[in-house]
Amino acid sequence: METLIRSYKRFDDKLFRSLTDNAIQHRKNAGLGLWLAPLVGLSVAITLLRKDSSYSEICLLTGIAGIGLMMSCLCLCIRLSVKTTAIKDFEVLYFLPAMLTSVLFLLFGNKGLLVSVTWGLAVGTIGTWGVLQTISYFPGCFTFGEASAVAQTAIVFLLSAAVNLPLRYHLPPIHNDDIATVILQVAILFVATIGLLCAAFPQIRTPMWFYLTTFGVLLFGAVPILHVLLDQSPLLWVLGFVFDNIGRVFMVLYWMLCLELGIGVVAYQIVSKSKASTSVRKSFHLLAVMVYIPGLISEPMLLYLATGLVMALFLMLELMRILNLPPLGEVLQQGFSVFGDEKDLFVSLTPLYLLAGLSFPLWLPANNLTFLSLLSGILTIGVGDTAASIVGSKFGTHKWTGSPKSIEGTIACICSQLIVIYGLTYLGFLSGIWLLLRATIAVVGVSLVEAWTDQVDNLALPILMYLALVL
Repeated sequence: METLIRSYKRFDDKLFRSLTDNAIQHRKNAGLGLWLAPLVGLSVAITLLRKDSSYSEICLLTGIAGIGLMMSCLCLCIRLSVKTTAIKDFEVLYFLPAMLTSVLFLLFGNKGLLVSVTWGLAVGTIGTWGVLQTISYFPGCFTFGEASAVAQTAIVFLLSAAVNLPLRYHLPPIHNDDIATVILQVAILFVATIGLLCAAFPQIRTPMWFYLTTFGVLLFGAVPILHVLLDQSPLLWVLGFVFDNIGRVFMVLYWMLCLELGIGVVAYQIVSKSKASTSVRKSFHLLAVMVYIPGLISEPMLLYLATGLVMALFLMLELMRILNLPPLGEVLQQGFSVFGDEKDLFVSLTPLYLLAGLSFPLWLPANNLTFLSLLSGILTIGVGDTAASIVGSKFGTHKWTGSPKSIEGTIACICSQLIVIYGLTYLGFLSGIWLLLRATIAVVGVSLVEAWTDQVDNLALPILMYLALVL
């Protein structure tokens, strides 16, 4: 085991030096995160392998993409281990995962040659060269593992949208989950389009042109597309979906109360002009638990729709903050100043990671996930990480060797998650002795990773927990 650990560290150091020699600025005070790099691709691939024979086309194709992304990660690591320069240039080696993924799309995805090659190239390109570009364009914001996870998430989303939206043009969705998916995909693509336009045309970054462009793309692009794809008004469908059930109405009102509490915390911190403490930051994790657990129990489809729309809103607000656009730009910057930490340089990644980590299992293109696996993000970062941070900061006197985190914090992390799991079991939402045993082992293992890792907890822990619960 020691030999294996030393070999891993030597390989890690070699890749880190390769990035440094090519002037790629890695996130400070953090390791490379090699173990995190393939996890998104693995999660999507495992979801496909565990799904029964009734899998959807989106699940099949994204599962194939997950296999391709793992191959891309391997090829990128091999390329970085070679002592040459100009690693940001596109390399011949990157065509290997692209070709293999194209073959998988052609043979198992039943796609034509042109579509298979196009998607294979997209997976191979973003999974290799795209990771390096992500680190380069956002210097100091990502580790190698974090950039890989973000890039892989992007390609899985783009592929699922590329499969689903053309299908809905010919066959409008009739089920609520399909309709919600179309709305969310178009909403995210709308925000991404605005961001790309701002990057390509500097004049759009001014307030007048930004709002003209935004409303123009919305009114003449996103809204008409949704009407065509859904064969109905998306706004009327959302209102009808919410008000069709009194339980959904009360759930929305309850979530609005939680939102007001969160806004109140932010407003108070801005007015006090003091840096947010660990306890204040973790209050948002507790609010997330209050939102997600009732939502998953009673209204998972509503939660799926709401979290996707909130992600689109967060991305748009972050774009407005970066461009310092009135009327919210200054307020958003003040919030960034008091809540941002060392992981947030010029992009506010922490809240985006939090929302993505909590919602990760909910957003996967599968409908047969267990309730426990859907709780992966809530358990790890909503409950466990919160307890570890609060207890560790107040009572943590015994540190793990080689880690700034405390043994007391890790114990709190484990116990808090087990209390939630056993509490849900007592209430009848979970059952089975083997499920509880498996969950206990997963909680202990992931909590130990939390104690040692220097990767972003909000991103890494939910994916790791999900894999531990479904493998």
